Amino acid sequence: MDIIPLDRDDDVMVKSLYGIASRVDAVSRVHPMQRTAEEFAAWLRFDFPGERLESAVVVVDGTPVGWSQLYFPERENLDKCWTELRVDPEHRRNGHGSALLDWSETQARAGGRSMLLAEVYVPQGDRESHPDRAFAESRGYRVASTEIVRSLPLPVNADLMARERERAAEAMGDAYEVRVFTGGVPDELRQGVCDASNRLILDAPTGDVDFEPESQTVEDYQTMLDHHARVGNTLLTAVAVHRDTGVVAAYTDLNVPPSDPDVVHQWGTLVLPEHRGHRLGMAVKVANLDLLAESFPRRTRVQTMNDEQNPWMVQINVDLGFRITEEALSMRKDL
Repeated sequence: MDIIPLDRDDDVMVKSLYGIASRVDAVSRVHPMQRTAEEFAAWLRFDFPGERLESAVVVVDGTPVGWSQLYFPERENLDKCWTELRVDPEHRRNGHGSALLDWSETQARAGGRSMLLAEVYVPQGDRESHPDRAFAESRGYRVASTEIVRSLPLPVNADLMARERERAAEAMGDAYEVRVFTGGVPDELRQGVCDASNRLILDAPTGDVDFEPESQTVEDYQTMLDHHARVGNTLLTAVAVHRDTGVVAAYTDLNVPPSDPDVVHQWGTLVLPEHRGHRLGMAVKVANLDLLAESFPRRTRVQTMNDEQNPWMVQINVDLGFRITEEALSMRKDL
């Protein structure tokens, strides 16, 4: 067994890792992610703004059997890094996962990080006994928080949508305007969307891990839009703009991937604290779902996840008809 740095320009290696990722998803996720090899390669080779990536592959007799990726924020949260670790199901219980974790922890320490974070997905109700959690805990990790993965069958009931649309409109009054966009918001709204998005990691519950707000800029926003366009993603965004000030008081994003004909991913949703109490979260979600139904009528479900200690956003999702499918355990190790 050898651990080697990942050369992201090596097409043969990247194709092998795509196969491993597909097999891992098939056995570990309730709804395995469907994507093409080209889409996988584009994501693997992309450097997120403000973040540094280190990757290593474990090789047995010349064949890749797993790999680890480490994400180092370089502007904020400099005490932390995130790891994603995948071992081919046919090669588990041979020490490969432990070897990759050793590598990850060594690199994290070398990068001056004192906390390593990871996610473990488990079926609903299996959080206490799942073997992936047991493996992480045997290596000194502990559960910092739990997010609940939910799925919304499409199309959403028309009467339900009408009811929630009316309730939100009544709570907002004339103080806010809800607008929807495909492929990113226009220039005049980008700073406001970035400001709201940067608060998301600060305002959402994260268990016993404290975060600093993120630092996405309008230039970063354009970089991400360009990347989505290259991959083939379609981003749907709804915002609630405060009429008197022009402030983006709330936003929500839906991502429609190119290769899975069924799923839509619900990404960030946030209402600024000073604008809460007007059902803006529901207003932007309903508006975005309306845009989704118009633009992609054949999609069959929206997938989202929220911390179980976030009753406000959970209630919005429950009211819309989201159903629990699995749980995501946020694991933490202090180095």
